[in-house]
Amino acid sequence: MPLSEWDPRRGRGGRAWRKLVRELCLPGSVCGICHGAKGPILFGLRSNHPLGPSLDHVVDLQYGGHPTARWNLQPAHFGCNAGKRRKRVVYHPSRVFPPVLR
Repeated sequence: MPLSEWDPRRGRGGRAWRKLVRELCLPGSVCGICHGAKGPILFGLRSNHPLGPSLDHVVDLQYGGHPTARWNLQPAHFGCNAGKRRKRVVYHPSRVFPPVLR
């Protein structure tokens, strides 16, 4: 399944999503949520470890963010990303969306 044809019923646990995590969350990546306050993102840990790799949607899907666009994804600790779900985040569209090329 190409990532451009996202199937929301499959969620973010499938093979295509894990491949995207491997591509964008490289060793030495800094968490885009805590900006490295908890240290680097660690690899080789059990799944769902708080310091393990995850991808964060800069603009949440519920606010119209694209699920697989690379401009909308940033590396994050799994724990930071899970904690973000509990907070209401307000986005300023001019700072988040890519520029329109004409």
